[in-house]
This record gives sequence, C-alpha cells and structure tokens, in this order.
Amino acid sequence: MKVKYLCLFLFLTTLLATTHSNTHNWDPRSIYSCDKTLFVGNIQFPQCIKTIPQIALYRGGTKINTENDNANKNIQFTISDDKSCKTLFILITQEVIPHIKNHTVQYLKTSPNQSCKFYQMTIVEYEDRSRHIETDKKRCKWEICETKLSNNEKIPDNTLIIIFNPECVEKIEGGNELELPKIVIKQNILDIVGGSEEKLHDQEVELLMSCLDLNLIHTKSTPKVEQNLQKKLIVAMSNPEG
Repeated sequence: MKVKYLCLFLFLTTLLATTHSNTHNWDPRSIYSCDKTLFVGNIQFPQCIKTIPQIALYRGGTKINTENDNANKNIQFTISDDKSCKTLFILITQEVIPHIKNHTVQYLKTSPNQSCKFYQMTIVEYEDRSRHIETDKKRCKWEICETKLSNNEKIPDNTLIIIFNPECVEKIEGGNELELPKIVIKQNILDIVGGSEEKLHDQEVELLMSCLDLNLIHTKSTPKVEQNLQKKLIVAMSNPEG
C-alpha cells in the first residue's frame, strides 16, 4: 500500500514539474523570494596549494558558511540581499575590532595597525550584443572599484568581511546577476606567507583563533526557505495505518 502511494506521489510531482516548465518557461532564479537575491561567491587559490585554508567570513551580523573545494582550489559561499540593493562592499583584512559603547557593539572597524583591501561593487544592467538569441531579460555585471574606508575606519553594514592576508589577493573580477565577483589569490602566495604551505596553515590557525570574539557577536547563517505563492506542489501522503 505504501509503495502504491509513493508511486502516485512521484508521478504527480513529475507531471506537475513538466507541465509547469512547458507552459511558463520556468527560470531557476524564480525559486528565490520576490524581495531577495542570492549571490554565489568564490575565492580562487592557485593550483600550487595542496590544501586550501579555512577562512572566516562575516556580513551583517552573520557568520557566513563556506565550503572548501580542494579539487578545484576554491572556497565557495553564498550571501543574500534585498533586490533593491545595488552596491556591496568587500573588506579583506586580518583584524576587525568591535566598537563597544554602553556594553553594546555599535559597529565594526578596522585596526589602524593592519593593512586592508576595500572594494566597492555596483551591479549594473547592460545589453549583451554577443548573444544571438533575442530576449527581454537584461544581463548584469559588476563595476568594481578599490577604494579606502573613511577616516574613522568604520565598516559599512553591508560589507562582506574576509579575515585573510590582503597582500595575498591579486584581484577581484567578473560576476553577474547570480555570482559575486571572483576573489583571485596570487600565484606566489607561499612566498608571501613565508615560503611554505606549512606557514600558510600556521597563519590560518592564528587568524581563526583571532576570530573567536567575532564569532560571539555574529550568528551562524542557516538555510532559509522562502514561500513563493506562484508555485504549487501536490503531495500524496500514505496512510500510516495502511
């Protein structure tokens, strides 16, 4: 009996997905909520690294989950933001200090003694003339500008903070309406950190230990399911007594 209901469930789900796809030109981007955009980020290391390091990322009071891909030598992560937001910031530094007043963290700031790289990124629409297929959907790209923080070193709220040696970053490039610009690490990273991969991972441990205070004031990001009223799913439940 349970097998019968399971087969019915699979049939209805497949039929619904096929019908909806054929009649409405389903776009995978529509699975996200109407007021949020999900961006995929990527930190690319050179192939000379055998095991890429763990890196702590923070944004908007949240500790960002990361996934290390040693086969492709990169770190992947995702962030979400309001669709109305067109400008994002990336800060790469080895130390961030909470500014505390009346026992409350007012904002985060950089240390005057630490070097950093700070980028402003603005997403803009453009017409892709290289595509031969006519479409009413506009393409997007990121305009990237390396800049400096204000004199008080206050970090903007919507900044993606990456706790890493900024001298190891070669450039930030690319990106589109679904992807953040890629953060490219220099080919000679081992020379910068002291000449060996062991030195790189020693610095990894030091940086992760220095983030303990930041972990306390940031919540862990958790998967969030957004309701989309334009989608319908028929679920056939089996009878527990059958």
